[in-house]
Amino acid sequence: MLSKKWLLLSCFVLFALLAAVLVPSFLSLGDLFAYAELTQYMGVSLLVIFQAELLVTVLVWLVLIVYLKANKAGGTDAYVRRHFVFIAFIAGQIVVACIAGGFLAHQDASWYQLVRNTDEVMPAQAIILLVCYPLYLFFGVGAFIYVKKRLPEFLRNKEVAFMVLTFAPFAFLPYYDAEMLGNNVDAMELAYLAAYWILSVAWVVLGVGYLMASSAKDIFKTLSKSHGNM
Repeated sequence: MLSKKWLLLSCFVLFALLAAVLVPSFLSLGDLFAYAELTQYMGVSLLVIFQAELLVTVLVWLVLIVYLKANKAGGTDAYVRRHFVFIAFIAGQIVVACIAGGFLAHQDASWYQLVRNTDEVMPAQAIILLVCYPLYLFFGVGAFIYVKKRLPEFLRNKEVAFMVLTFAPFAFLPYYDAEMLGNNVDAMELAYLAAYWILSVAWVVLGVGYLMASSAKDIFKTLSKSHGNM
């Protein structure tokens, strides 16, 4: 297992990078929950959707913790199925992150750069914060709990990768500043861009790529050993 000092250092670096990205957005964020209460999708307010997501997420975590605390035994087929369930959690995280960091984060960018008030809540921003953020936790923490309960050996030395998988997508939040990267680029802008790209690359390489490649390797190793013993 990784040492506690390494885990704490990794956690500090991860959240320091997130702070460099999120603080500029949150400083210009208006009354998010008041906006969510008034904004409705198919007759349901965004605030209610957010609350429902949190409730479902916590319930699923509890089920994973309680229901999966035993019965770790099983043959090759059961072991491989557990890996596919784990990969399904990662796939869910990928879908949400691509929607948030792709379509939503760049939606109406030019309009907001020109006419958005400094304390106005952007629709895309509200959806990412209140819908995508809970889903990141649902899939990321859910994957960690599932692996810890059903694939404990696979989890060894991968705690940092799970942290990156879960929290790095929090950086995929729209932040529009018409003066960013203008004629006078300051240190804060460079720090923002550097942190954003470090988190993006870390999520793709370590959070997604490494974990999926390790899972595929474990599946192949298990199947090879099974066929070799036949």
